[in-house]
Parts: sequence; C-alpha cells; structure tokens
Amino acid sequence: MMKIASFRITPVRNGFSLLEMLVVVSIILILATVAVPKFMSAGKTAKIAKISADIRTIDNAAALYEIDKGKYPETVAALATKDTNGKAYLQFEPKLPDGTVYSIGTDGVVSGTFDGKTYTSQMEDIKNGG
Repeated sequence: MMKIASFRITPVRNGFSLLEMLVVVSIILILATVAVPKFMSAGKTAKIAKISADIRTIDNAAALYEIDKGKYPETVAALATKDTNGKAYLQFEPKLPDGTVYSIGTDGVVSGTFDGKTYTSQMEDIKNGG
C-alpha cells in the first residue's frame, strides 16, 4: 500500500502582530523621552555659546578703542561706526539672540541679558571661552 503524504498548509503571515507593534511603539516612546530634551536644550546651548563669543569680541574691540581714544565707547554701536579714517573696531554690531543689543559700561564691562540671565565680560566662563 502506498502512503500519501499529507501537507499541512499554514497561512502566510502578512504584517506584524499587535504585540510586536506595541513593543516597537514602546521603544520609540522611550527613545523619544530621552532624546527630545537633549535636542531642545541644544538650541539654547548654541545661543549661549554665541553670546559668549560676541562678548569676547566686543570686549577685545572695546579694549582697542580704549587704547586709541583713552576711554571706552559709550555704546557697542560706536565700535561698529567708521571713524574719519574709515576704520571701525567691529564690522557690525552684534545682537543677542532675541535681537536686543549688548551694553558697555564706562569701566569697559560688556553685558547682555538673555532669557532672564545677564552675561558679562567679567564672568569666568566667558573669559575662558564659554
């Protein structure tokens, strides 16, 4: 007698099961919870680095101005204004990230307020490069 082989036909699975989808969504949510705050703070960190660089640049230009004129400029805009010889200490007047201007005191201290905090040329982290 001859045996006839029987084959069991299993249905082809197309797609993912509900459990697999839940696991993937959970992993994505966990990664997003960790990554999003990092990305959100990166913009603020970049803005603070720009403030630090601007203050150092203005501070250096103000020091040169003081050497030439014997006093510090009254405003940062004065550093970007060309004199009678066509010389300016800055190519343009730097602005804070929110568009406001930096100020300079009679003692040459450069300062700017951004996001509720005042940054000055006397701060150690700005003197040391941010």
